Amino acid sequence: MDEISIDRLVFDIPGLNAAQARDLAQRVGAGIAAASTQENTAFNGARFDTLAVDLNDLAARQGVPRLAEAIVSALLIQMGGR
Repeated sequence: MDEISIDRLVFDIPGLNAAQARDLAQRVGAGIAAASTQENTAFNGARFDTLAVDLNDLAARQGVPRLAEAIVSALLIQMGGR
């Protein structure tokens, strides 16, 4: 895929401090960027107006790295990349 453009990405995750929220955003961005560099024709020319991720409490309690992985995975599944 040549590029991914995200106009707005909003997280509503109670209990994160500013450093954790920044870390989460960077990890999600890096995960999506890594997926975009793979040869995945599912993304070619695709447009998504809205994607929603609703995770259970377990994902949020396992720490920022695992939470970021769960978010990226859920987004990629919706986008057809997994």
